[in-house]
Amino acid sequence: MALTVEEINSYLRTEVPQIAFVDNDFAAASPEECAYTRILGGKAPSKWTKKAEPGIQIVVRALSTATAEAAANAVYAALHGKSEFMLGEVRVVKCTAEQSAPGYTGKDESNRIMYSLNFTLITM
Repeated sequence: MALTVEEINSYLRTEVPQIAFVDNDFAAASPEECAYTRILGGKAPSKWTKKAEPGIQIVVRALSTATAEAAANAVYAALHGKSEFMLGEVRVVKCTAEQSAPGYTGKDESNRIMYSLNFTLITM
């Protein structure tokens, strides 16, 4: 089975219930304070096994710096270093952050504060 954004968001909604997660991008109907999840290409899959290393990006937005930063740190804590868990039918052996802390990316057109997080998954 292939990894899907919906499966990632379903997992995140249970691990970080204080945040609303949406698929791929912020839409006009998205809550003021929420996060989107995207699957990134990651590394090439193994030629001999089912091992893959996709990347995921989560971008958090909120009305205040404190709220955005707290939400981003909660996502970071929920995912970085986590091992042996399922995203739908995909076994995740390890999830590792690609940076030491969430990165501030500025403000959107409505002046909401945004932070970005990137993770690499090892899946089987």
